Amino acid sequence: MLASLNKKYPFNDNLKINARTISSVSLGIFLFLLFFQPFEIQNPDFDNRLIILATFGAITLVLLSIFRLVIPSIFIQTFSEERWTIKKEIIIDLLFVISNSVAFSFFARYVGGVRINFPIAINIVILSISAAAVLVTINRIYMLKKQIEEFSQYLPDDLKQKQESSKDEMIDFESENKTEFFQIPSSQVLLIKSANNYIEVLYQDAGKINKKLIRNTLKNTEEQLANYEDMIRCHRSYIVNRKQVQKLTRGNYGLELSLFNYPQQIHVSRQYALKVKEALRQH
Repeated sequence: MLASLNKKYPFNDNLKINARTISSVSLGIFLFLLFFQPFEIQNPDFDNRLIILATFGAITLVLLSIFRLVIPSIFIQTFSEERWTIKKEIIIDLLFVISNSVAFSFFARYVGGVRINFPIAINIVILSISAAAVLVTINRIYMLKKQIEEFSQYLPDDLKQKQESSKDEMIDFESENKTEFFQIPSSQVLLIKSANNYIEVLYQDAGKINKKLIRNTLKNTEEQLANYEDMIRCHRSYIVNRKQVQKLTRGNYGLELSLFNYPQQIHVSRQYALKVKEALRQH
C-alpha cells in the first residue's frame, strides 16, 4: 500500500488548462453557495450577501492558484513529471483542503456572521474536498487524453503496417566505394548503427532480426536516406525507422527509444531530441 503511493503520477503543468479549471471550480463554488445556501449569511442586504458569497469563490481561486500555479512554478524540479508521485499529489490536495476550510471558516464567522457549529464545519470541509476532487478529476481526464494521443502517435497499427507492406519503398544501401550493394523494403529496417568504418543495418526478415555490414559512414548513409521520411537520425551512432518505434521515454541518461521486437533501448542525443519528437508526432 505504502509502496504504491510512491508511484509516478502525471502532474498537469499546462498553464492554460490549469487556469481554466481553477476559474471554473471557483465559479462553481460561488454558484453552489448562491443557489443552495448551505449556511445563512447574516447580512440583510442582498448585494452585500452576493459580494460575500463571491468572495468565497475568490478565496478558492487564490488558494488553488497558489497550490497549482505559483508553487509549481517556483519548485519546478519537485513538480516535474519524473518526480511527481501519488503521495505528493495527495499531500498538496490535503494542504489545499485544510487551507481552504480554515479560510472559509474565518471568513464565514467574522465577515458573514455565520455561527460555526459542527454541521457548518462539515459543510465547509465537504465544499473544500469537492473543489479539490473536481480539479483532480479534470486534470486526470486531460492527462489521460494527452497520453492516449501520445500513444496513438507512437504505436503503429498492425493492420496498417500489413497493408502498407505490399507497397513498401525499397531502400538501397551501398558502400562508400560503390562496390557493395544491399536493397531492402523500408518497413523491414529497424535501425542503422555506426560500427567504426562500417554501418550495421539491423532488419527483420521472417520474424528474425538480421544484420548486414556495409563499409560506409553514418553521415553518408543519412544523406543517402534523405528522401525516406521514416528514417530519422536520433544519435551520432544511430538512425532508426520511426515506424518501428514503440515509445519514447525518459531514462537515467536522457530520452530513449523502445523499438518493436528489439530488446535494447536506443539513446536520443540532445541535439536530435526535437527532431525526433516532431517526427514521432507526424507518424
